Amino acid sequence: MHFSENDRHGSINASLFVFNMCGILFLLNPPESTNFASRLDTLKPRGPDEYRIVTGAGYIMGHTRNCITNPMKGKQPIESGEWLIVHNGEIYNGMPNKESDSYYILKMLQEHGPLEAPRHLDGIFGYVAYNLQTKTFYAARDPIGVIPMYIARHDESVWISNEIKALAGLSPECIMPGTIVSNGDVRVSTYVPEYKIGTLVPRKGDLRRLLVDACQKRMRIDVPWGLLLSGGLDSSIIAGIVQRNSFRHIKWVNMHTFSIGLRDSSDLPYARKMATSLGSWHHEYIFEIAEGIQAMREVIYALETYDVTTIRAGIPMWILGNYVRKCGVKVLFSGEGADELFAGYMYNKFCPNVEEMAAECKTKMDRLHYHDALRANKALACHGIECRVPFLDKDVVNYAMNELPPVFKLSETHPDGPKQTKWFLRQEFAGHIDERLRLREKEQFSDGVGTWIEALKEYAETTVLNFDDAEKLYPHQTPKTKEAMMYRQIFTDLFGDNQDQSVFYTDETVACSSERGAKWNDSFAHDPSAKNIV
Repeated sequence: MHFSENDRHGSINASLFVFNMCGILFLLNPPESTNFASRLDTLKPRGPDEYRIVTGAGYIMGHTRNCITNPMKGKQPIESGEWLIVHNGEIYNGMPNKESDSYYILKMLQEHGPLEAPRHLDGIFGYVAYNLQTKTFYAARDPIGVIPMYIARHDESVWISNEIKALAGLSPECIMPGTIVSNGDVRVSTYVPEYKIGTLVPRKGDLRRLLVDACQKRMRIDVPWGLLLSGGLDSSIIAGIVQRNSFRHIKWVNMHTFSIGLRDSSDLPYARKMATSLGSWHHEYIFEIAEGIQAMREVIYALETYDVTTIRAGIPMWILGNYVRKCGVKVLFSGEGADELFAGYMYNKFCPNVEEMAAECKTKMDRLHYHDALRANKALACHGIECRVPFLDKDVVNYAMNELPPVFKLSETHPDGPKQTKWFLRQEFAGHIDERLRLREKEQFSDGVGTWIEALKEYAETTVLNFDDAEKLYPHQTPKTKEAMMYRQIFTDLFGDNQDQSVFYTDETVACSSERGAKWNDSFAHDPSAKNIV
């Protein structure tokens, strides 16, 4: 392990904290004997600074919370009139400076009712609202699925939490993004994007203005804050916007940037250049392969998945999150979501037509909550860090998926000749970020950190000795490689193998693609990472 810092600005003052990340647990119809408190204890890493349980007739609500600047206004569960609520997430509209955002959810419940309230929320959220008069609960999740939510039914009881570990042994299933779950197993669509093929003639600057607005919504910060900086296009765009606008919104103006990689990482030099241009307090963490392998079990416990690409990228993100926590930084911006919205992965270069492109982007967005959104949330929340993702803002998603024609996502239509992913996004920010970074081609996070993927494959080859039994041991989503088998074995050891399969999605195709994208080029069969395909 090695880290270096640009320390010319001095040390980080971490005397103030924000409360947005937390753990929530709800139980309807408690049995005579319950282990509610010990289950809630598993969520303390999401909210290590406060712990509260409220018990009533037929229900128990629990909440673990990060430290806040005004402890009296953020304490949960919150009761107002007929409603009791626990909430994890951020609401960007409403009453940001007067009350916690949870109070705004209550306001919408009172004004619009439980089935309409989520439509009036702009943000990321997972909450359980319990009506004390009707004895009915309503669990709602944001439409993209940035905040995780799970439900389990056991005998007459119903359990709801934002992590699987709190529901261990209860066969939890996923509360899908953009839905409400109530007592009678009712699922009601809230804001579920339809992702129609866009017909808008884009105007220069429209996307940039939407992203600026998305960043500004998320810049209500009075704590030390930072940004995950890979040195790629997406994180560089967010870094530039946030830095230029920070003085308007944020008490702590100086931004910290964080990068991670092996010693052979291609990301680190580019991240260094971007940090220099920003004038940020830059922290560079160089990890060792042995350090990453040693962390594997803890990472799988935090991520609650056995998906290969999620774990590959999740391990270095978890390691970096642990370092960020020790620095006192509690809020991190990230460029997650841009590749799904604007077809940024390398395999997208081979998309044959606009219909395939529209379908692939829709599939990627529909599955985002299983993969990158899950990783960004859980790999950092377990360290008490909130991850903010401006590309997944409701207005940005609507523009990219419903208004922008998919032809603008095809590499073939790049106006300068060579095929290049995300060229529309690159054009929008010409003159706004360093040209070397603007034109840098996409690398997966787990690729950019160095020879990490190769190291994981080699380790699995020497440690997984029962691969021939994979189909017998795991008939559902059978591991196709020794690496996948390694993760599945660790997951099963931690959580068992009795979870509802709606909780997981995994496939061994071209890196980050769907099954559809894996068919676009014959060479993918020989290079499934798409790393060496140009």
